[in-house]
Amino acid sequence: MARVSKKELLGFLDLFDQELDRDIVIIAVGGTAMTLLGLKASTKDIDFNIPSDGDFKEFDRVNDRIKPGVKIDSWSSNMIFSEILPEDYVNSAIEYKTSFKRIKVMILNPIDIVCSKISRFSEADMEDIKDCIRYAHIAKGRLAERASQYSRAGSDRTFEQNLAYIMENMF
Repeated sequence: MARVSKKELLGFLDLFDQELDRDIVIIAVGGTAMTLLGLKASTKDIDFNIPSDGDFKEFDRVNDRIKPGVKIDSWSSNMIFSEILPEDYVNSAIEYKTSFKRIKVMILNPIDIVCSKISRFSEADMEDIKDCIRYAHIAKGRLAERASQYSRAGSDRTFEQNLAYIMENMF
């Protein structure tokens, strides 16, 4: 599968912006967020959280219409992957400045990027976590506190074991 660069991602969103019938807010998560932050050159797929149900439906409508040819995963409300984000995640997201008329692009806060990758914790996730910790100067205590605000559809035990590994090995 071809990777998506920041330029390609923004080009796709520009086409998307032209097809929307109303304003929406999207939050880039995972590798998409890291690509927009400049921490990765590209992402293997496009991942968005869309907080509003109405925005989510509009996003899906346009996605079905334009069939962008790249894998797009989107989650509504405060879900991403198997994680349930804390209620304040939108307030701590970073606005990404664009010239889009209909899409407001936000980036998940780096500490939330880290927390959202703890359960899966693949080799790529470990590198992403290290990069986010360095980029955002995340303190060990702050990560522990933020991680405690997460819940998940997956295993709490796995999350706790992976978090303990991060605390011992990445600070």
